[in-house]
Amino acid sequence: MRIQRWLSVILLVVVALLAPSHGVSQGNGPPPQPAEFVYKEMLTVYYGNLARRDHGVPPLRWNGPMTEAARWFDWDSVENRPPDYCGHQDTLGRWPSERVPPFGYKGFCGAENCYCGYMEPQAAINGWMDSPGHRANLLDPNSREIGMGYYVRTSDWRGYLTQNFGQDPVFPPVVIDNEAPQTTDTAVALYVYDRAGGGGFAGLGPATHMQVANDPCFDGAGWEPYRAEKSWALEPGSGWRTVYVKTRDALGRTTTVSDTIYLGHDLPMDELGLHLAVANTDRVTLYSLNTGWPYVQLSQNWFADDTFDTFTLWWGNGERISDSSALGGTAFRLRPGDGESFAWVWTTEFFKETPFVAYFRLKVNDNALTDQVARISVEVGGVEYGLLTLTGTDFAAPDAYQEFAIPFTFHDNPDDGFLTFNFWRSGQADVYVDGVSIFTASQPVTSPLTWQVPGGNYRGGGVWLRYVDAVGNVSSRTDATLMASRLAVTPASLAFLAQAGDLAAAQTLAVAQAGCGALSWSVSDDAAWLHTTVAGDAVHVWADTAGLAIGTYTAWVTVEAEPGVLDSPAHIPVTLRVAQQLYPAYLPLVLQAAGTGR
Repeated sequence: MRIQRWLSVILLVVVALLAPSHGVSQGNGPPPQPAEFVYKEMLTVYYGNLARRDHGVPPLRWNGPMTEAARWFDWDSVENRPPDYCGHQDTLGRWPSERVPPFGYKGFCGAENCYCGYMEPQAAINGWMDSPGHRANLLDPNSREIGMGYYVRTSDWRGYLTQNFGQDPVFPPVVIDNEAPQTTDTAVALYVYDRAGGGGFAGLGPATHMQVANDPCFDGAGWEPYRAEKSWALEPGSGWRTVYVKTRDALGRTTTVSDTIYLGHDLPMDELGLHLAVANTDRVTLYSLNTGWPYVQLSQNWFADDTFDTFTLWWGNGERISDSSALGGTAFRLRPGDGESFAWVWTTEFFKETPFVAYFRLKVNDNALTDQVARISVEVGGVEYGLLTLTGTDFAAPDAYQEFAIPFTFHDNPDDGFLTFNFWRSGQADVYVDGVSIFTASQPVTSPLTWQVPGGNYRGGGVWLRYVDAVGNVSSRTDATLMASRLAVTPASLAFLAQAGDLAAAQTLAVAQAGCGALSWSVSDDAAWLHTTVAGDAVHVWADTAGLAIGTYTAWVTVEAEPGVLDSPAHIPVTLRVAQQLYPAYLPLVLQAAGTGR
């Protein structure tokens, strides 16, 4: 059984003599990990992935919170237990499935391998592979992430090694070269995990397409059919190299992940750390929001589709149809005959006690009917929201999808744990149900905006936006920008020297952008003697001294980007010195005749 596999916590005891190593201090937690042990942890993950590769199992991605949990348990087992301790329960009484979550990991965990002593990375993997229980943990295809901890106390050479295994359904990792710390070849192998699926209306469907790039903006990257294994070329040269992968499913829901490897012969040991591992956060920052709207609603790709297993036609006439204008290419048609038609889609997995808005995406084949054609509602925890009655004239056009909003809150009711979207058809029109998207309640627009994600587990998922005004007008759904755009203008100042009545030679400001997407910007100045023109990504600046007295003048050139761009506006100080007369200076010059050899 899978549950039994996740809860297996078996142990291998190894006693090893160690050479002297760096000392570690005692305290309420492990000290900072020395670089040499970070490297050993990374190697152990890599060698374990080679063993998985040899047995046809995908590689594991190194995980930061799980590694912190493994390091803590190593330290606790050495510093707070008798010398002969060898087990999986820590001094706080926790087993692995209880110990790992407090370090921040939100996925499924529980499987753990340990050494009650010290072993070098390859020897540790060999030992675990020789033990049936540890081998099963190490080769479990359900695992996707791994935490790896090393700890040694030099006073008595007591050591402990811990592996923790996990899988987070919202996170489909990418792994470069089986998680090798470094490579000397720009040609690498990627393993791109598919989405785990499930999770109700907050889950993701299987990946249909992907983009791969060496930059987070995916410049020049096109969508290609998803496949798990792909050869890739890193940027040439040497240094840390990151590969980015974005996947999407049939409904257009995206997730962006990455992995990093060092390209070159000399791995910089002092640059190793958990910043190279993956982690999760409880918030995400959104950039370049449209501040022309007062309010915004947010969604982490939350959608209930007609293709979900829980979508059910209970009575009346209806069937799923292909529809190129529907999200995912299908819709459910409720058609006349045999009285009303009724269908629903439900889940028990969504965020409780948080205000949301459900947008029902529907269309009808006849919008001239003044009688009732449909009813919709939201049922949550025994409470019904909405029961919105629609006539044909509520639709702006026939055969065109339109969205109807119903606010709701999923209350925590132990007697009724269902969130259900209900659809009724009545009258003479065909009603087409595409699905229901879910957004948070409106909040004021600021840019950038930091969003505390419901559930506290953000791991690269795309974010949808809807803008709302004070009278209830709602924008169409758009994708949020998750990378900051930053304005950079160089040089930081300009200085001119000119003779009275002359034009000073033009100088150039270079305008650049850090971030993704096109950057719109404008330039202005605040002095009559200062002039600017724009040429591509450059601003040409010159000064006209006509009518100016002898002396020093100051002004500003301002480059301003669209709202939400960081470091905008950029104010560049300009100094102009007007002289009565400028005199040429001649420098001494010695010419050597050709062929003299002197």
